[in-house]
Amino acid sequence: MKEIKQQFIPFFQQRKAYSFETQFGVAVAGVQSGKTLIGAYWAIKKIQECSGKNGIIVAPTYKILQQATLKKFFEIVPELRSFYKEHKGEINLPDGSTIFIRSADNPLGIEGITAHWIWLDEGGMCSQLTWTVLRSRVSMTGGQILITTTPYNMGWLYTDFYKPWKDQRDPSLSFFTWKSIDNPYFNKEFYEAEKHRLPPEEFTRRYEGEFKKMTGLVWDLPESQIIAPIPGLAQKAEARIMGIDWGFTNPAAIIVCLKYDGNWYITDEWKLSQKLTGEILQIAQNKFKEWKISKLYPDPAEPDRLEETRRFGLPVYETNKDVTGGISYIRELIYQKKFWVFNTCKETLDEMSMYHYPEQRQPDKESKEEPEKFNDHLMDALRYAIYSYQPIQPQQFIATQPLKPYYPELGI
Repeated sequence: MKEIKQQFIPFFQQRKAYSFETQFGVAVAGVQSGKTLIGAYWAIKKIQECSGKNGIIVAPTYKILQQATLKKFFEIVPELRSFYKEHKGEINLPDGSTIFIRSADNPLGIEGITAHWIWLDEGGMCSQLTWTVLRSRVSMTGGQILITTTPYNMGWLYTDFYKPWKDQRDPSLSFFTWKSIDNPYFNKEFYEAEKHRLPPEEFTRRYEGEFKKMTGLVWDLPESQIIAPIPGLAQKAEARIMGIDWGFTNPAAIIVCLKYDGNWYITDEWKLSQKLTGEILQIAQNKFKEWKISKLYPDPAEPDRLEETRRFGLPVYETNKDVTGGISYIRELIYQKKFWVFNTCKETLDEMSMYHYPEQRQPDKESKEEPEKFNDHLMDALRYAIYSYQPIQPQQFIATQPLKPYYPELGI
């Protein structure tokens, strides 16, 4: 395998990311700016430095893994392709080391691997759980992790990596960024045309590598409505409900919603893939006890699971399936400052920062259009619960007319 030297790397910003020295580094850059290229070069360097030791290459989905991440990797070192066992997700090298190839569709599928280095490509598309799992994989070795990505949203990569780095609160972090145009091979005319075509925030995020909110967000939650947990809220809440979005290959999701003084609070969450219905219901039951839940609103699309939930002893209520109506209702709650999310619900906040409508929308069809179906399981569970909830209405007693006295002996 050929040795990678810094002079092979096209420009200065890439070289800085390639040679970072802290345990965790991230290269956040514009599209087509060479970030995947630098990730591949870095992975090859770590293979050479860590002979006989294991590494991991991760991408958000199997499709991205095969069509972008591994494609670029094998373009640089085609001689390693013969060692790739796709059915096992492994590259078994002659020195005895293994490079595990994993998709972040199921972050827990990465558990159990001890790694000396990890390259996470397009990490901004991955969940908070993925980052937590990857960090644990190098906890014993002190190995490095490099993340290469476009800044898709204001999720965990912004809150848990960029902000601590910027505020100098975590010396284990390094952060590098550059624009698409910094790549000497990027088309300058196209760059200028996109600048005029796209909304400023979208252009800045996509081509200049800066953190900005996604355009077309379904629910644009202000930072002021992300709050610390409120002690004792469960005891005084007027409603304590739960939503469930079923899953197996895709994650299942559970969300806990409390209503107090006319405000809704998102207080707890759970999301994992590869879980059977019984396992999901056990988690739900635990949260029922913890939060004193009274009503459950599950995804109504799977009758068999609804019946199993009833047999499990959980109080299932009818779920309103109106997507656009539910979205509008929660949007109005946010606008009226009657919707709050505990800052401990990181997966919910991460999903919300990416929950968006398709980019190319027809204005006259906006009200009928549904959001992109990607990483939205907690968003569905949230909508099922809050939009379906109906408080118990006090019974209205209507007074009847008084009975007239009856005297049969008088005939009246």
